[in-house]
Amino acid sequence: MPRSASATAPTSLDVMETLTEFCRVYVRDFLAAAQGLDLTYNQAKLVCLLVEPRAMRELADALSCDASNVTLLIDRLEHRGLVERHVDQADRRVKKVVATAEGVAIAKQVREQMHGARAALDSLSPARRRSLQSIVEELHTHMVSNPD
Repeated sequence: MPRSASATAPTSLDVMETLTEFCRVYVRDFLAAAQGLDLTYNQAKLVCLLVEPRAMRELADALSCDASNVTLLIDRLEHRGLVERHVDQADRRVKKVVATAEGVAIAKQVREQMHGARAALDSLSPARRRSLQSIVEELHTHMVSNPD
């Protein structure tokens, strides 16, 4: 929902409202891509989080859910051959989850099938995409470093 250009800068609340609407549409696009690959939203999100092996507790935190829910998600994804569990060599009490080659491929397919988000980003010039990437990274770093 683009705002008309004005002489005054938008407030933080204005930007938050715009980001909220963008996130709503982005999540809808992500869900459609996931469903197109016969995945639930959380299954797709979990597979996309596995760019590197992660502990099950870390995945529960990233998905904002209970560890038992992550166990069920991983069971289903493991059954489909998209992930595997391995014992962490540094701490044998910890199970690490890794995406299989098929899991990596399906995570890529989810992103490729997010047609709305990709079209919106493709509509930006390379310079504006670099700028957006930099701003989002800066915001993310700030929020992770200063959660309150």
